[in-house]
Amino acid sequence: MGWVRGLGGDRVWVWAVRVWWAALPFTAGPVLADGLHDASAAWRSTASVGLWVLWGGVLVGSLLAHPATLVLVRLAVPSAVAALVWAGLGDADWGEVALVAAITGAMAAVCLSSPVGQVFVNAISYGDEVRLLLRPPTVLLAGPLPAAAVITVGGLVSGPLLLAAEQWVLGALITVVGGAVAVLGGRSLYALTRRWLVFVPAGVVLHDHLAVQDPVLLRRRVVSAFGPAEQGSGAFDLSQGATGLILELTANQPITLTPPTRRGNRADEVQTSAVLIAPSRPGQAVALARQRQLI
Repeated sequence: MGWVRGLGGDRVWVWAVRVWWAALPFTAGPVLADGLHDASAAWRSTASVGLWVLWGGVLVGSLLAHPATLVLVRLAVPSAVAALVWAGLGDADWGEVALVAAITGAMAAVCLSSPVGQVFVNAISYGDEVRLLLRPPTVLLAGPLPAAAVITVGGLVSGPLLLAAEQWVLGALITVVGGAVAVLGGRSLYALTRRWLVFVPAGVVLHDHLAVQDPVLLRRRVVSAFGPAEQGSGAFDLSQGATGLILELTANQPITLTPPTRRGNRADEVQTSAVLIAPSRPGQAVALARQRQLI
């Protein structure tokens, strides 16, 4: 099927990340070692062990595709860029740092791309279904999402490094508090990888906890149109303010939705004949709809 061939092409990018990460000790390792040269023995040993544990965990995670390991890879690779820049502030050669950091930055961009995300989320798909990630709300991209990533990584590494620097009280406090904050940050990032538009044999499913309380199945016979939304469309907006091309799905009968509400409030159902959604790959979404005879 067409989507299988497309997913095969996406796996090329995933394997590029896997091979590059496997080679990281030979490319970034010497640079990081130079950066650690003047550190104390305890700090250097803690950082070295942490780097090896991170490298091994991410390597295994990249091979075991899953939405959770997608979060791991997308956190680790940009963090490697930050570690290389830090090494450049020490004794590492800036020319070497710039070269390795540039390649690492390119791999970080690949990790954040839609093709890589689709391979990881489809690793848990069932049978003849295809899952497309939904784009995150712009308001999250503008600050909360990067902040959550920084807090998650910082919460994990800051405590042990402070303890290695013999900052016992602060290190112990940051280890406990930072660990808890990292768990919360990781859970929030993981939740964003579970927002999908899912093409199933019966039709298409909107699986988005930010837009609806429960997944909504639109059967093939219900869908009458699916394509780019016109400006000023009156369709019910489920795109969560995402940027980029927005798609409009129109039905030939009312669609019943239950938007999420704050805890303790009663959920009010909404009925509409059209909705706006923002899949990460809108062109592929329309192609899949045609291939599966939804439109």
